[in-house]
Amino acid sequence: MRNYKNWIIVGGTGRNTGKTTLAEKLIGKFAPHMPITAIKTANIKPGNEQHHGHDISEFHDKIFLQRETQADGNKDSMRFLKAGAVASWYIQTEDAFLPETFPEIDKILHSATWGICESNSLHRFIRPALFIMVRGKEGSLSGKKDVTGLLREADATIDARDTAQFEALVRAVDIEGGQFVLRHGKGFPK
Repeated sequence: MRNYKNWIIVGGTGRNTGKTTLAEKLIGKFAPHMPITAIKTANIKPGNEQHHGHDISEFHDKIFLQRETQADGNKDSMRFLKAGAVASWYIQTEDAFLPETFPEIDKILHSATWGICESNSLHRFIRPALFIMVRGKEGSLSGKKDVTGLLREADATIDARDTAQFEALVRAVDIEGGQFVLRHGKGFPK
């Protein structure tokens, strides 16, 4: 497992928990001072060829990798550009193919000066400086595999319904010694 102390991974217990919003806020905090690369990963199930505005119906390879070029829409990758990222990528691959396709993803990770990634899956392959989980309402754990394990491994877990926790977490993330760090304080739990 490779260490990426210049990356933050934001995961979540399900859809619509605020993962993208948190990633946007973190990008917005750091982008005025440094180049931030953003990544959104998704695991699309058969029959679900639309995901956050990306049409992958022609997806035949093991990995769908697209660099976003527009910031004027509502796709998550566009939202990252609007927040200030210098580059934004949308990556989709089935979990079963992730080990095989990881070298393609690793090229993006390795080339970035600083990065923020929305993903549960990549945490199994890299050790970021910070791994943050957004916990949705009770019962939303069922949509994601191994969420309980991810929650245990997170450096911080925030409640999707608590905007004060989002703001406190963004304030607590900083850079020290060439890596992202989390200054724990009141306002959000470990």
